[in-house]
Amino acid sequence: MGAGANYAPRYEGAASYRLRLVPLLDVSYNNGGFFIGVARGIGFNFSEIKSIQYGVRVFVGQERNQNADARLYGMGNIDYFPEASLFFSSRLGPLSFSSGVATGNYGTHADVGGSINFPIGKQNRFRLGTKINWGDAIYNQTYFGVTAAQAAASGNVLTAYNATEGKKDTSMTASWVHNFDKEWSGSTTLTYKRLEGSAQLSPLTQRISANSLSYMLAYRF
Repeated sequence: MGAGANYAPRYEGAASYRLRLVPLLDVSYNNGGFFIGVARGIGFNFSEIKSIQYGVRVFVGQERNQNADARLYGMGNIDYFPEASLFFSSRLGPLSFSSGVATGNYGTHADVGGSINFPIGKQNRFRLGTKINWGDAIYNQTYFGVTAAQAAASGNVLTAYNATEGKKDTSMTASWVHNFDKEWSGSTTLTYKRLEGSAQLSPLTQRISANSLSYMLAYRF
């Protein structure tokens, strides 16, 4: 368990940034079979092999408040909602691969990514990774589309726009983990994300690419 801070755009495509406090809680039972956590949600890993994981989980989808940025005025809120997901990941030496697909009230989205780890002594680890995110028409419309009613509610600042199915974004990450001892650790992560397809062309998108920075301090029981 632990906590940290994240400095990132106010919403995907925003030009302005804000600082958020982020809680960290992750618990595993039955040798990692059953898990529950803030980031991973509640799920079960069916694999008994440490280098391969696959299973099901339920987690909270991404919310958005129209008060987060003036550009969102008239869009209404996207509330927290449950999503059901299938996941798969594997590790081969320093290389890792992951993928997943999730669906909920606001459509279906999927991701695929990979990373490479570089141990630096006994206390430090550096990781480089990349990920591609895809969304169906419902999902992309939820976050990047603008209905005629929303355009009118914005005072016609926004124009009506139909987002279509396709790749939503590509991201790259660089992270450094430092183990202070067996229990305490800290991690710093820098992420670059570039919006693609309908997300890039949306009238809500003020910047097609952005960086974010986070730091987490964790204690392992």
